[in-house]
Amino acid sequence: MLPLPDYDFLPTGTHDEEARENFCRGLAIKLAADIRPPLKTLYEAEVKPAFEAEHRREPSFREIAKEMRKQTRTQLWYRMRTDNQDRMYAVTGDMISRQATTLTERAIAASGTNGSLTLDSSVAMPRYLTEVDIHRKPGGYHLETIENDISPGAQYERTIAVHNMGSQGINNDDPAQSIATWIRTTYPDLKPMQILDLGCTIGNNTLPYKSVFPEAKVFGVDVSAPCLRYAHARACALGTDVHFHQADAQKTGFADNSFDVIVSRILLHETSAKALPGVIQECHRLLKPGGLMLHCDAPQFDALTPYQASLRDWDATCNNEPFMLTVYDMSLKDLYSDHGFLPESYIQTFVTGLYIKEQNIDPNATPGFGASYFVTGAIK
Repeated sequence: MLPLPDYDFLPTGTHDEEARENFCRGLAIKLAADIRPPLKTLYEAEVKPAFEAEHRREPSFREIAKEMRKQTRTQLWYRMRTDNQDRMYAVTGDMISRQATTLTERAIAASGTNGSLTLDSSVAMPRYLTEVDIHRKPGGYHLETIENDISPGAQYERTIAVHNMGSQGINNDDPAQSIATWIRTTYPDLKPMQILDLGCTIGNNTLPYKSVFPEAKVFGVDVSAPCLRYAHARACALGTDVHFHQADAQKTGFADNSFDVIVSRILLHETSAKALPGVIQECHRLLKPGGLMLHCDAPQFDALTPYQASLRDWDATCNNEPFMLTVYDMSLKDLYSDHGFLPESYIQTFVTGLYIKEQNIDPNATPGFGASYFVTGAIK
């Protein structure tokens, strides 16, 4: 069974729907842990030697991806991952569509006095989120079909439990739990009183900052109103004070020098070449002197082998992640220094996943590269 939290505005499935959902999770684990690893042997034994014999050099990650896509076993992996992604959204979409009104009513009832929710209908949805269905999710994570809709947030909660294959705990919050703990240990003199999470979606990777730094006032920002409604109800159900605001990460509306810590989880690659510099500039504006900016995303390609980097080709070509290969191949150190952060303050490291380690989860059966989370950042 999927590891899911227990609140009554999370959609429930019929026996058959939950069976289909569990099949998606099981197949995701099979594809990641059993089918993908042998592709590396295929590459090293056949594809790489053939390329080097023809070109007299090693291939780049883009060339590896191109050559591997010609292989039948790779094509099968691509096809099965893509079909499983669509199947996952289909089953959860059916589940949620018939319960949408009830779930919205329950979320409103659950939204108490914990923290706050501030929505702004004037916030424009960025083109990079409207031109494609991100992650192949029909309508993306912002589409509203009923008044006070929370459906995209509810679907996000269930689908990340499938996508993460249960590797990030019942609340899908291991990245933030691990990173917040790392911040507290690595920077013991940093006593943050204001923390901002950019691109917070449903707040699963926002709430842990409040638990690790209970004295801090924690804010989550996102452009999606339905995800934020769900996030607020979720935080209230879990008894956590977080303040959610609808805003673009490039222009949050907060005052200069407002925050001690600014974080994000899987935000950078969801933006665009035009938007990303604005996000970093906004981080610099919002941070207090001595404040910490930390972004958690998949590893930059300079932290991987070319073969590991080539595995992101599926995300870019099949999973509607058009900016992914670009952002992972750029110098974030240069990007950060171009927008006010000193080069010597640059941070790039892997943070051990606490839940993954505690549960002894197979590193292959995770959505990333191994049992850790890649972070980059800087100090103002």
